[in-house]
Amino acid sequence: MDSTAMTVPAGGEGGTQFTLPETSLAEDQQLERQRRCQEYLERDNRVNPDMEELERIVEHEKPRLIVSMDHIREFDAELAAQLMAEPAEFMPALEAAATEAGRAAATRTGVAVDTMFQVAVGFRGAFGAHHVTPRGLRARQLGQLVCIEGIVTRCSLVRPKVMRSVHYAAAAKAFYAKTYRDQAGGTGFSSAYPTTDDKGNPLTTEYGYSRYADHQTVNIQEMPERAPPGQLPRGVDVVLDDDLVDAVKPGDRVVVVGVYRALGGKATTAAAAIFRTVVAANAVRVFGAGSLAASGSARE
Repeated sequence: MDSTAMTVPAGGEGGTQFTLPETSLAEDQQLERQRRCQEYLERDNRVNPDMEELERIVEHEKPRLIVSMDHIREFDAELAAQLMAEPAEFMPALEAAATEAGRAAATRTGVAVDTMFQVAVGFRGAFGAHHVTPRGLRARQLGQLVCIEGIVTRCSLVRPKVMRSVHYAAAAKAFYAKTYRDQAGGTGFSSAYPTTDDKGNPLTTEYGYSRYADHQTVNIQEMPERAPPGQLPRGVDVVLDDDLVDAVKPGDRVVVVGVYRALGGKATTAAAAIFRTVVAANAVRVFGAGSLAASGSARE
């Protein structure tokens, strides 16, 4: 629903009229989620590790804030449960709140940040029933935040993925920009690359102004000692973007936190109704062969 405006009279007859913006229900809900996340980030604690980490992110241009799920649960148990059950709705709100807090921290410290400055969010801590192995992933967990552990068996090459393209229409002497979000990155996605503007004028891509992100796919397999006797270990593909690429190599034992998603494709038909599933990672941690991943993750 598009935003509209309504006119409200101030005072009696002949009084001055002013306009109030009217927002949609979805926008109101998103603002409410962002407000709750902002209250968590700006909580009044003697030591606030999230704000300290945000200041380091601004100073060193690190793009990702790792948030403890234990700290969120201690502050607001309902918010922690909603983040794990509906990450597509609450993670953008947390990232928007972290970006605003990061810009405020940059203003306080006098650090100049780019106009496209964005803070990505990752998670650590205890995930309870959402902490599983690749064998434990089920259809009911699609769209939820999960924490999986296993061994990296395969890594793809790191390739660039377009995030925002800029185009120039010579006939109209105007620039156009388009932002892309793939199926692994969010609920809505668009992959159509524009070649003409709304008036049919041809567009020329300005590669220097466009923005790209690194992209990699790895396979995480169940650890042999955790697999049931007589059965082969199972695996799942994990999508790594931006700063998470090249964080692991084949043979590493890892704990990955991400959103379990189903991807459509050309091979998916109405008769088959079978989709490829991946984990869109937001945090990756490598642990030693002799350590216990579950207890280590709970202590972070």
